[in-house]
Amino acid sequence: MTNANRKRNARAQTEKGDRALREAEVLLAAGLCDGAVSRAYYAAFHYARALLLSEGLQPRSHRGVGALITERFVATGRLTRETGALLSRLETIRTIADYGVEEAASAERAAAEVAEARRFVSEVRAALQVGGWLE
Repeated sequence: MTNANRKRNARAQTEKGDRALREAEVLLAAGLCDGAVSRAYYAAFHYARALLLSEGLQPRSHRGVGALITERFVATGRLTRETGALLSRLETIRTIADYGVEEAASAERAAAEVAEARRFVSEVRAALQVGGWLE
């Protein structure tokens, strides 16, 4: 994959992440907490994929995305441990929200998860901008 393709694909991932974050905020405002939590995770997930694309990495699974973020960005100090852990925690609550039979997230919990996704997105966006992957 060429640098131009990587940049285009990374940008597409961030755009998808931005849409997912807006969806999470709309769902949260509507009181649809499980949906908000799910979309919050996907916002972070797409930003994580964009960051991995900046290194030429294309994992095939959600678990692979998390593992590579930890290996390539947390272990090297380019992201904090706390930021790396956010992705894993968001995925865990998303799984419960999507597949659990009872509502997984209260309004308070959903608001906190959306805020955490916003923070993850902000930190990864900054890393992508520093690396020249986003304008």
